[in-house]
Amino acid sequence: MGNGHFVASNVERASHELGAELQRPRPSEWLRTVARAGLVARAVIYVVLGVLSALIVADGRAPAQASGPGALAEIAKQPAGPFLLGLLGAGLFCYANWRLAQALAGLDPAATKPPSASKRVGWLAIAGVYFVLFAEALSILTGSDASGGPTDHPRAAAATVLSWPGGPFLLGSAGAALAVGSVVLAVWGSVHDYARTFDERRAPTWVGPAGRIAGTVGNVTRAALLALVASYTFLAAVDDSPSREKSLDQSLEAVTHLPAGRWWICLAAAGLIGFAVYSLFEVRYRRV
Repeated sequence: MGNGHFVASNVERASHELGAELQRPRPSEWLRTVARAGLVARAVIYVVLGVLSALIVADGRAPAQASGPGALAEIAKQPAGPFLLGLLGAGLFCYANWRLAQALAGLDPAATKPPSASKRVGWLAIAGVYFVLFAEALSILTGSDASGGPTDHPRAAAATVLSWPGGPFLLGSAGAALAVGSVVLAVWGSVHDYARTFDERRAPTWVGPAGRIAGTVGNVTRAALLALVASYTFLAAVDDSPSREKSLDQSLEAVTHLPAGRWWICLAAAGLIGFAVYSLFEVRYRRV
């Protein structure tokens, strides 16, 4: 009798421990939460970029820097800006860490085979970009960003590179690399099977086609903007003149002076917001 009671109590205790273990979030669940928080932050950034680009059309000039850091600065100016920027910074940090985990561990549930080395390097580069954006958000929150704003950064960086031995070649190589990256992004964005990104068990049937449209438009728009910036980087190298370098908002301002330039920027704004919509599809239905 005593042994039976002892065994029963041990079994009950073990079942309680097993239940608690099952209820405890697994590492994969934490990674899903981190990834989805990061995707929300990415969507917010692209919505703000789309709005800032549209305002260039309305005003004929950039009201704020139409770039990632500029979008963060614009958010900080809004009511409850520091609080919102803090949440967004946390999301950017989550996104960067998710991409870093993908790069290091080769995590890609949507793929049928292990990711290639180039894909993992790409994830690592994306992680670096978002770590920089997180650092920018942190500097804005702490009031330590006194560099004159994101628009000044490209010309200052170009001037530094051009002052080095072989500077024009190095800067030209950077411009060429950006141009190649824009072509790769445009091709990938056009042929990528977006439906495989989503979990078909949770996604309605309309999500696949809608996600493909939003993803294709968004990625081709991002590629076009990257090519635009790359062209000014290459011109600065060819002319050995840092003043030819332009940030994204300055490049868009220059486009407004071209024939039908305002219409092109309207399309760019729509494409950026389209990528934000695609990011929200990923928040809800992406395989992570």
